[in-house]
Amino acid sequence: MAGPTLVRLALAFALTVALQVPCAVRAQTLDTYRGRAPAVFIVAPDSHSPELAAQAQSLKAAVAGVLARDLVVIELDDLTDDQRQRFGVAQGAFQVILVGIDGTVLQRWDAPVAPATLFARIDAAGK
Repeated sequence: MAGPTLVRLALAFALTVALQVPCAVRAQTLDTYRGRAPAVFIVAPDSHSPELAAQAQSLKAAVAGVLARDLVVIELDDLTDDQRQRFGVAQGAFQVILVGIDGTVLQRWDAPVAPATLFARIDAAGK
């Protein structure tokens, strides 16, 4: 049986790979992860957005903190107008949306946010 360290390393590897590949999730609602895990939605105008790249890189570098909080990271870079309206993000805008485990929006940022800031907000909300 694999020990906790081996399991964490496998999860860290899986997350690192996942952050390098565009997320296939597209039509999610903010309620998708209610009761399961906190989630961060990174909404970008397109897949070449420098803000998207910066946010993904900073979260990849902080993989231990992401795993410790069971944080689900979802990149959304090709939303329709209806989906943008559902998320409350204007066309062409970048936004980071942190959703707590209870499904409520904890905070929104209009620019990439430091992982430490995300983690502190999650910890304050009790995941």
